[in-house]
Amino acid sequence: MYGSLPQPSFWTNLRFRWFRWKRWWRGPWSSPLELRYSFEIIKELGSKSPFRDVLRLLWPFPWSFPCTLPDSPRFLRDNPDIVTQRYLNTYTLTLLPLWCWRDTPQRSLYRLYECFVAGDGTLVGYETEYFWKHREPTHWQPHLLRDPGEHGDPERRAVMAALIEDLVASFNWRMSLGFRRCAPLVERDSDGNPAPFTPYRCPEWVHTVPAVHDPLVISELVPEHPPVPDDDPWRRRNIVCGARGDLRTV
Repeated sequence: MYGSLPQPSFWTNLRFRWFRWKRWWRGPWSSPLELRYSFEIIKELGSKSPFRDVLRLLWPFPWSFPCTLPDSPRFLRDNPDIVTQRYLNTYTLTLLPLWCWRDTPQRSLYRLYECFVAGDGTLVGYETEYFWKHREPTHWQPHLLRDPGEHGDPERRAVMAALIEDLVASFNWRMSLGFRRCAPLVERDSDGNPAPFTPYRCPEWVHTVPAVHDPLVISELVPEHPPVPDDDPWRRRNIVCGARGDLRTV
């Protein structure tokens, strides 16, 4: 949706910050749907008919946006510009409450997968934070992510399985620092240990995904980094992946 709109300019991004401040300032007096705010954002994105696009967001059938399987990892790795163009406006669209409510965790996983394989660390950080900070955390749980199936592409399924394991590890890392989803920061215990928390877990199907037949290189390993352990989710699946730090942003 709105994938063909032009990339916002520097001054447009400043206006987005102004809109976010105005939304915060309105506080409890604003509508939960924030239609006027959504209209302004869509207009700034270059929509030729922002009123029509807001109405499209209100149309309830079907409520959730469609979710289609992404491209193969080798194709995305070799054509990263496709991913950049595809998700130019996604971070801005996450400012729209209606868009977020109609979005799904599976769509977010597929976007994360595409940005990760394409090597776009900025978009990986944005998407991880979006998943973590979603307004409906009870429904946006990693263990609820569905098995995409192979559909003739076992490499795509293997990459998603390893990525979900890393995503869950990044969520538990945040929890160990005291961060909570839709809740205030929790201070460490007096002895310096992390406050108790229930760790996030992977879907059961993730643990059944086998290694790919031929080695798959997503990103080269950095020589200065310590050796990859045998139980690493990528190494277990015969996948080389060195750039993974963008999942752990705060």
